[in-house]
Amino acid sequence: MSDSEHSQPGDIGRRAAEVVGLTAEQRQKYARDGWVVVPSHFTADECDGLIRHMDGVHAGRITVEGFVPPAEGADHLIDADQCHIHDPVCRDFMLHPKLRAPLKDALGGDEPEGIKSHYWWKGSQWSQSWHCDGTALPGCIGVWMPLVDVDEGIGTLALQTGGHLCRKLHHDDLRSGKWAGHRTHSGDPELGAGLKKEIFKENEAAGLEEVHIVARRGAAVIFDGYLWHRGLMGRDPTAFRQVYACHYISRSFKEWPHVLWERIDFDGTKRWSSGDEQTPTAHHNARLPRHPAMEFSSSRKHPSLLPTRKDAPLQVLSEDQADDLDLQGFTVIEDAFSAVEIGQLRDAIDLLEHESVLRPTAQGLEQTSSPIASADQITVARGPAQQSALARSFCASPFFQKVCHDVLNCDDVRLYHDQAVYKRPCPGRITPYHQDIGYTFIEPLQYLTCWVALNDATEENGCPWFVPRLFRRGPLLHEFDESSGGWTISGLRSDDAVCVPVRAGSVAIFWSLTPHMTGANLTDSVRKAYICQYAPDGYDDRIWDNDANGGHGGPMRVDSVEKPAVNDASNFLVLKGAKGVPRPSLATS
Repeated sequence: MSDSEHSQPGDIGRRAAEVVGLTAEQRQKYARDGWVVVPSHFTADECDGLIRHMDGVHAGRITVEGFVPPAEGADHLIDADQCHIHDPVCRDFMLHPKLRAPLKDALGGDEPEGIKSHYWWKGSQWSQSWHCDGTALPGCIGVWMPLVDVDEGIGTLALQTGGHLCRKLHHDDLRSGKWAGHRTHSGDPELGAGLKKEIFKENEAAGLEEVHIVARRGAAVIFDGYLWHRGLMGRDPTAFRQVYACHYISRSFKEWPHVLWERIDFDGTKRWSSGDEQTPTAHHNARLPRHPAMEFSSSRKHPSLLPTRKDAPLQVLSEDQADDLDLQGFTVIEDAFSAVEIGQLRDAIDLLEHESVLRPTAQGLEQTSSPIASADQITVARGPAQQSALARSFCASPFFQKVCHDVLNCDDVRLYHDQAVYKRPCPGRITPYHQDIGYTFIEPLQYLTCWVALNDATEENGCPWFVPRLFRRGPLLHEFDESSGGWTISGLRSDDAVCVPVRAGSVAIFWSLTPHMTGANLTDSVRKAYICQYAPDGYDDRIWDNDANGGHGGPMRVDSVEKPAVNDASNFLVLKGAKGVPRPSLATS
């Protein structure tokens, strides 16, 4: 986007902005009715500037990441969702200085943060149903900004006055069970339809008035997120009725249920957070830059993470362990395997690890299976399940089938990757803080890592350390650390990290998004771990190439329409239809 295109509507507003809050009368009306119209809040030039810009975007004259103009001769689009994320003009208008003070007043004096934007070229049929934005976006308030004069003829906004003071339809009311659904903002549509009708009728019976907004262009209609409202179609459904609508929450709001959802304040600071940052370190980490692959991900706008499967009986995790995964991002299942089982597996993997060192050494090469690997410090043996029938059986054992059932909340699950990591005595050699998705970026973003201790992993010999809660921030920017030879999270502070010793036969379970490291081995013996990772069937690993652009990374060049190929021999199913799949045979793979 050129500088002239960028500056057109946004900078005019900044030069002319008069930062004025709500009057005492407006504050009283907002508290009583749940909405207020601030007339003439934006100038005609500001309204025309945004209209011209969005017409240019629609026509393809202005390029915006993620927006595909309609084909020539196709019908005009109705709307554009979350346009502020990739369009700086829309972002500037969302964070217009004129909006800050009235929003702050409506939020009781707290600073606003933008969370959602929607541009309407026309009215739409789907917006006609009564709804509350606060159901999906708890704690929010909305600003509906007509860029043209609006009334019942051209189409406008209908509000049910005072509904915010009555019974509310909350986020969790639409989930059958605490964690139903594959996205944290999803809900049961049938349950939702019934509750919406029930509550709306209650409000009607109580005498709540339906109001149709009549306003001149440039007005700002501020309304409570729990106020029932709908779009009102005009008499001519083909008429253009340009409106920009944005939603905000207060900076101190801590019950934001969504993850990987950007919050941006009026100073331009972004964070991806629930808002519950309990320490200075957590406050810093919530503002770390996200992984550049997110710009090419289907999850770039407002994705949410998979919760644990709490709408079905847990098969191996306890409720506390499931809560730990949901809230902290990691847990440990103690003594998952007997001493005999883990001893047999360790013996089998010892042979594979020994071969992984001998093979490149015999050829005069360094071990290259992983950037962190070196024969005298850390060895990485990739794919034991492709070489050992015992390891293959272990990865597909009932224990891991039950873990996947409890955690991934999907019915079909595959083994994504497995490797053995042996850390030899080496006082100065750590594996730095990283997310597994920083090494291999896939969708869905949240795959599962199971870190199996083949012998006791202690603080002295290099057990895992985890940064709690930060997995909710999503994929973070990584940089290559020359000193350790591995990828590490750029700018991370680890003051809040938790040391997690893991006994032999126990399993640390954590998300691909959970920041973690393993310390140096200060003992005189080898610390041994076997790592099994699982992902929903249909995962796509063709998004980001860490080695592209001279090691700086870049998007993969693939046909997005073509389904990703699956190697059933190495990435076999462990769950099908939420049930365990018989252990695959190595001989017939």
